[in-house]
Amino acid sequence: MLKKPIVNTVVQIIGKVVTVLISLITTGVLTRKLGVGVYGSFTLVSSIFILLDSLSDFGTKVIGVKEASLKEDDGKNNIFIQVAWLRLLLTSVAFFLGLILIFNWSAFALIRLESVVALSMIWFTSLAGSLEIIFQTKMRMDLKVLVDVLFPLLFLVVLFTWDKPITLLFVFSTYLLARILSLFVGFGLVKKVFKTFKISSINWKFLLSFLKESWPMGVYLIIFTGYDRAVDSMLIQKFIGIKEVAFYGLSYKIYSSLVQPAYFFINSVFPIMALETTDKRKLFKLSALLMGGGLLILIPIVYFMSPFIINVLAGNGFEPSIGVLRALLIALFFSYIGHLIGFTLIANGGQKEILKFGLVSLTFNVLANIFAIPRYGIMGAALVTGATEALNCIFMGFALNKRVR
Repeated sequence: MLKKPIVNTVVQIIGKVVTVLISLITTGVLTRKLGVGVYGSFTLVSSIFILLDSLSDFGTKVIGVKEASLKEDDGKNNIFIQVAWLRLLLTSVAFFLGLILIFNWSAFALIRLESVVALSMIWFTSLAGSLEIIFQTKMRMDLKVLVDVLFPLLFLVVLFTWDKPITLLFVFSTYLLARILSLFVGFGLVKKVFKTFKISSINWKFLLSFLKESWPMGVYLIIFTGYDRAVDSMLIQKFIGIKEVAFYGLSYKIYSSLVQPAYFFINSVFPIMALETTDKRKLFKLSALLMGGGLLILIPIVYFMSPFIINVLAGNGFEPSIGVLRALLIALFFSYIGHLIGFTLIANGGQKEILKFGLVSLTFNVLANIFAIPRYGIMGAALVTGATEALNCIFMGFALNKRVR
């Protein structure tokens, strides 16, 4: 049952190891060349625009995989195309809102041009997500990994060959170019999956029906991204300054990379979870066993290696990131469990429950951060992240138990 998902997970982990190595080198260069202040701005812009990415996705990727997994090839083709159209329409809304934010929030006053360039990435991230639906449904995560590795690799090559000082505008412009070039390769790889891939016009009836199914997951993703990335950075910048955003952002970048194996595994398992013929209890237990074993190895290693990791990445001046990274290991534990429970709940039709829990978690996260950050700084923000993940995980666990018993 798990042979192919495990193979896909291993492929993704190998790809992620390569990507993380590239990212580590890139982060080391950026932190040193940009400095703490500019790297803080880079982190703030990236964190907020990830929130807009979640709006352009709006749950269509997860629900698209679920629906396409139940169809034959012709049906899959239609779903892929229609979901891609819907994602582009949602991206238009997200892009417009992003422009309003850039030209009306004082935090962007000195970096408006850089922010517009960064915001433009949202269009190409949307297309990359549409390709991921195809690769995930067809269980060809190796092709997804190839595109994912190529994107940061291209940026790193340019970064190393550029012998002049770099600016924030240079960074975002180069990222944009690298994403565009990697997408050309991605579209070419689609032919390996669908040799007779056909592009059709927009089916508004289908889009409306699909949107009705995906909106609970979509709103949840926006909420989750808000308390997972944007709220922390915005409140840290407001209460204690942009340099603290840099310290927190570096630790959170490492934390996000550590979460990826759980995401990759669930990505591989989810198409099987969505099938009505699957023994979901057995699949859940096997998945929990594998993910739990991974945590037992991962958490102690990262805890003891934190000073070395931070020093290699950023050198002197980023010592506050060490304690934050260790505190975020609490969130890592509950994030792994939450990935498994959450996607199993979705496979059992629990999107609306997840939305309710997300609203509660967002409210808790904002209020707790408003209390903790002014008093305990970035350590407080990290502990609030852990508490939020634990709260959301408990809620989803009760809901899943109620559905399957």
